[in-house]
Amino acid sequence: MSGRAFESVDPEAARRAARDIVGSRRFRPEEVPKPLEGVLRWLGDRLAPIGRLFEPIIDFFSEGVGRILLVVLIAAVVALIAYRLSRSRTTSAARHRRHSIRQGETSLDPDQLERDAAVAEAAGALDRAIRFRFRAGLLRLDRAGAISYRPSLTSSQVARSLRSRDFEELAATFDAIAYGGRPADATDVADARERWPRVLTEARRP
Repeated sequence: MSGRAFESVDPEAARRAARDIVGSRRFRPEEVPKPLEGVLRWLGDRLAPIGRLFEPIIDFFSEGVGRILLVVLIAAVVALIAYRLSRSRTTSAARHRRHSIRQGETSLDPDQLERDAAVAEAAGALDRAIRFRFRAGLLRLDRAGAISYRPSLTSSQVARSLRSRDFEELAATFDAIAYGGRPADATDVADARERWPRVLTEARRP
């Protein structure tokens, strides 16, 4: 094309033609349907007053004394949650202790429990021998009127009632074996055989 052809083109007409071409549908992105746009806009309009209501509170906790109070509040909430969890674990452990004395021990006859303890001891099951003999001792204390036996009774409750040094040491050994996981040995078994008669004798004294 010659230079004269370019000179004959009207610049304004060329710009209009370019605008028409660019503005045609071929050069415009299609509108994507937004079925939830109206719902979201309506919901935003309804929630806007609530957001404005909390703006002063948010501003207060975002700086200065408000920020310190927020930190203290968060720390208090965390401490409360930790306390609740600790209490829950303690309650579960106490429940386990109350029921563990019944584990594998169905008899309420102290003489039968003593025989079971002897069988367990002969078989080398010293932990079970300690458990059987301890429950037999509690049942005998109940028959002597020194305590009121029940499955939920704990060794600490019995110790407060008896105030017996022998029982306290027996209970400490029992708790260490039954709840603390310490394996029983021959000394523990012999100690139980020796101390329980003394505990019962003290309990029967007027």
